[in-house]
Amino acid sequence: MTIDWKNLFTAHLRTLEERYQYALGNADLEALIIHSGAETVRYQDNKTYPFWANTYIQQWLPAPSNPHCLLVIRPGHKPLLGWYQPKDYWHAPAQIPDEYWVESFDIEIVRQPEQLQNLIPSGRKVAALAENKALMESWGITICNPDTVINSLNWYRAYKTPYEQALIREANRIGAKAHRAAERAFRQNCTELQILNAYLHAADHRECELPFPATVALNERAATLHCSGYQRTQVEEQRSFLIDAGTTYRHYIGDITRTYAAKPCLFADLIARMDQEQLELIDTLKPGVCYTDVHIEMHRRIAQILSDFDIVKGSPRQICEKGYTHTFFPHGLGHFIGINTHDVAGWQLDMAGRDAGKHPDHPFLRLQRVLEPGMMLTVEPGLYFIETLLEEQCENPDFNWPLIDQLRPYGGIRIEDNILITEDGFENLTRAAFAELDD
Repeated sequence: MTIDWKNLFTAHLRTLEERYQYALGNADLEALIIHSGAETVRYQDNKTYPFWANTYIQQWLPAPSNPHCLLVIRPGHKPLLGWYQPKDYWHAPAQIPDEYWVESFDIEIVRQPEQLQNLIPSGRKVAALAENKALMESWGITICNPDTVINSLNWYRAYKTPYEQALIREANRIGAKAHRAAERAFRQNCTELQILNAYLHAADHRECELPFPATVALNERAATLHCSGYQRTQVEEQRSFLIDAGTTYRHYIGDITRTYAAKPCLFADLIARMDQEQLELIDTLKPGVCYTDVHIEMHRRIAQILSDFDIVKGSPRQICEKGYTHTFFPHGLGHFIGINTHDVAGWQLDMAGRDAGKHPDHPFLRLQRVLEPGMMLTVEPGLYFIETLLEEQCENPDFNWPLIDQLRPYGGIRIEDNILITEDGFENLTRAAFAELDD
């Protein structure tokens, strides 16, 4: 299917202009500038850290991240882009690509970062979205990152435009292909680092272009939720493999997790059951559903699994009431996804910025919103055998310790899909991406 990126982007830009006009009017501002940021030099070194532009400018610009750029937004005017392109023979200056988005902006080339000041509209009602507040003040801008504006913009970022939806859908296609390559490398008895390299090659990404450090974990290392040490030696016996790794497409992110067993066994049966429960849970998603309730329902399902597999003694209700599911499923069910892996406003209750705060019983849940059309989120239940959490229950007779000891060497299970909430239900972007590979 051919995607009409130009028309999608044009409509996306109109939506952004409406959102920003409302936010500026509500804050009694006439203009807003967004600074892309600057590279950070390592301490006592001349090497810089990988550069990621300000997420607010990334929402407007499909261009590669470029430091020292400035976007000027004034209602009723075409967005003005100051594009940093120094005359330099040490580094290749960023070029403006000949692409669908370029004609939507007035573009001025700047050779020195200081020249960006010349693009700032005159007047006192100008605010900035920028990481470096001191730099903005040196330019005469005293209003930096105003809460009124940020709360409004973040609220609307939860609702992805069709253009943003298409970008995340494409990121999932790339991610599914890369995950398949990683699984093949696991089946070939590769090391964690070799598996990561297979993933990067299939995704056509450098490691610094991943949206977050990939978790590539064999065997018991899968019990560490963010395991990114990447062993370079082969394990004596490959039992299990968990990979939580993302991809980016024009700044937007696909975040996928899969778990595999090396051969048929009890752990493989657990993976199949978790996969079934995850899909059945996703089937309940639709507008009007509170995501907190979905998370709590997953705990009930985890309790059912623990009871059915005799990992913990007792009925599912008893297992939940005693809080045992938190030992095996200690994190939140999912989060918003977009330009950020954990996209903004997951706890935000209204446009004014009222915040739900951490849930008293589920403090690691990052999303507590009522689902509405256009929201994009992840669903990533897990079931792990984590030493530090099991130690807290070491004297508990309700735990089937011989069976748990049998499962500890496998680490744990996590399965994660990316979901779009539609008018009448949902679209599972991740499963669709994997299905395309099988056609």
